[in-house]
Amino acid sequence: MTNYWNHLANDYSIEPSDLFLKVRDLYTACLKHLYNDPKSIPDFRIHFELDQQNADSLTSGYPIATVSRKSNEIIETTVRDLSEIENFENSFTWYQDDIFIVFDYRASSSSPLLFITRSFWTELYTQIASVGLKHLRIAYMYEPLIASGVMEFFYSFYRLDVNLITTLSASTYESSYVNATVYVPRFESDGEKAARRSNLDIVFREQIPFSAENLRQVRKILEMSDKYVALVVNKAGKIYGLTSEPPLLSECLVRMWGHLTWTITFDGGKISYYDARYHMHTDRDNDMSTLHRLTNKMNPLNVEKLEAVILQAARQRHGTILILGRPEDIQSEAERLCAAKNAIGIQRTNLSDKVGILSYLTAIDGAMFMDYDCTCACIGAILDGDAVTTGSTARGARYNSTVNYITRRAQFNQEFIGIVVSEDGTVDAVTGNRVIRLNLTA
Repeated sequence: MTNYWNHLANDYSIEPSDLFLKVRDLYTACLKHLYNDPKSIPDFRIHFELDQQNADSLTSGYPIATVSRKSNEIIETTVRDLSEIENFENSFTWYQDDIFIVFDYRASSSSPLLFITRSFWTELYTQIASVGLKHLRIAYMYEPLIASGVMEFFYSFYRLDVNLITTLSASTYESSYVNATVYVPRFESDGEKAARRSNLDIVFREQIPFSAENLRQVRKILEMSDKYVALVVNKAGKIYGLTSEPPLLSECLVRMWGHLTWTITFDGGKISYYDARYHMHTDRDNDMSTLHRLTNKMNPLNVEKLEAVILQAARQRHGTILILGRPEDIQSEAERLCAAKNAIGIQRTNLSDKVGILSYLTAIDGAMFMDYDCTCACIGAILDGDAVTTGSTARGARYNSTVNYITRRAQFNQEFIGIVVSEDGTVDAVTGNRVIRLNLTA
């Protein structure tokens, strides 16, 4: 019998094992566009059927080749039924032309990964069948495939139009970008959405369609919401009230803040959109935990206090900069900048219990210097220094000056982290060698 995989690759010199590993590597490359940290990519396994067989022709079972993400070893087994494959009940099966492939993410809940994988394999199969493995050109399709999978996931499970969310996040109302929360219910297996609790804080007499056709009215009504008060969509896809309560397990939480920036939290995960692409989050991607990992100088007990200060700074509509560091580095820099009349010195003040005043301190141009214990030494600082690193013309002066300053001070063995709040609401953490977007829903 002609080997199906040689035929599919359009090259009989290619061993099926090489094709399987190639598919694994392409799939991994696609996921690297979705996860900020490669370590967050699931330890997936891909099970390939080795020969085209149907149930009537089976003698000993289906011959299966298994490839894992972290190993080049190909394990061959035989199963009488697909359900015998480990973790099959939580895996995704792709089937076409009498061939099946099973993707196992080692997960136990629905995820956009299922839909992204279907989009990925459908495109990969089409290209391999038409041009062969050697002429494959799929890298340019990674972002569209991810977008297709994300949009299909949220529409399938929540009847939520992701394009509407992106459009709303790009829209202004009285010159301001959106800062709102929306709860959207999940569809049940019978096609009906779960009912929302009846005790809303405010119930609208006339429900408002949450749709692209009603974009202007939806954008206006979003002004009634923020991080603490959410608009609630009912099973008919209409906004019918406001609540200050947390979402139900059957709802996804849509958080929009800043220009083309949003996060959707759903049962089993969280996904964000910023920098014109999608980002999947895992448990290890907690933003303050990420910040904590960037330096071994931060006391874990101070993480919660520091988060409150950064969240308050992120509310500064005109943008601002926080420079975080060790107490001795913060103090020496504050003294140097104040002596040069490049900063306003203040008596060392712990801001962890005075977050309400932070918006006033950051209202002026310049950076605030604060140690990891939230003790502030100066405000309105001008970040000086020679240009020692390559900037980004796509970003503004606030971002570029911070990147250059952090890099310059590292040459003096001073370890700083810069928190850059842009006018569009995005928040970046800048270290000596990394820039990480913090998805702070402020």
